[in-house]
Amino acid sequence: MIGVLGGYGAVGGTVARLLAAHQGLRVGGRDGAAARRFVEAELGGHGEAWQVDALDAAELARFCAGCRIVVNCAGPSYLLLDRVARAAFAAGADYVDAAGDAAAFDQPPGTGTQGRTAVLSAGMLPGLTGLVPRHLAALTSLDAGLRLDVYTGGLDRLTPAAAGDFLLAGQEERGAALAAWRDGARVARALTPVHDVQLPYFPGPVTAYPYLSAEAERVAGELGLAQARWYNVITGDGVLAAASAAGQAADLTRAAELELAGRTPYYVLLFQLSGPHGTRTLALRTHDSYALTAAVAAHAATAVLRGEVAAGLHHADAVLDPARVLADLEPVAKIEITEAVAPIDLVAPVFEEGAL
Repeated sequence: MIGVLGGYGAVGGTVARLLAAHQGLRVGGRDGAAARRFVEAELGGHGEAWQVDALDAAELARFCAGCRIVVNCAGPSYLLLDRVARAAFAAGADYVDAAGDAAAFDQPPGTGTQGRTAVLSAGMLPGLTGLVPRHLAALTSLDAGLRLDVYTGGLDRLTPAAAGDFLLAGQEERGAALAAWRDGARVARALTPVHDVQLPYFPGPVTAYPYLSAEAERVAGELGLAQARWYNVITGDGVLAAASAAGQAADLTRAAELELAGRTPYYVLLFQLSGPHGTRTLALRTHDSYALTAAVAAHAATAVLRGEVAAGLHHADAVLDPARVLADLEPVAKIEITEAVAPIDLVAPVFEEGAL
């Protein structure tokens, strides 16, 4: 039995459809009627529909009981933290989280799982944003002085859960705005936002906002990068204005809907790894960022079910094969790897006084 929490939502619904071939699927969420409609309409009635509130310990325990693995697609992750994971472990189930982070467990990776396997950050961001740099590094001679630049964003809807996580992203334990990675450490306020900039693969001018996430910092350190710069890319001013106004998640969701009205959604993840021997660029483009998150989460769940991931607590980028994950994304994304794109540099050069 595979339990998918939030299994009729933007991410969970696709995860459930991708995993429907397995024997036994349990779709749960706070709206039991929506779960039943999903199972009937999308799964042909082949599955269990459950009403379960992830914040209710007793309901969560009943949902997890009898599951071989629980895939958490509910949110926002900052509110759920490790509740679903611990309920899964107590029921003897393995666990995959489309979001989540090991920091939520307040203990080192590999502990607290009661002998089960847990894969966290198994989505697009975090997840793909850690996997792709590892893939580029595997294709590149790891010389000293490598620099990674990452640009992620676009024009897409925001679910309430995604909007909640977006608003809380600035918390120190989750990352640092305006920071960069340099010579083995985070450098605070090293970068500035860039407005009305043209980036390869992005259709039109955008705002690039520097943000060094916990995932970005961890991956940069493990790859031994000399420099790393991560940017959130935003199309239009509505979402930025709503976030800056310290509004609620609903305000951000409405702002995203207004930006999207009458326009074609898109999402781009652009990675450049530059070194002494040139620059390699990987661009991943989609019209549905939630489908990307779902594809990674379903891949992680399948890998756990096949016994390809050892027991313990893991980040997805550390245990999944990047090439195999990218191959699974082909139905929902266009992926291009090239050495023909010139290095992008949004950082204005700093001159010493008196120098030409």
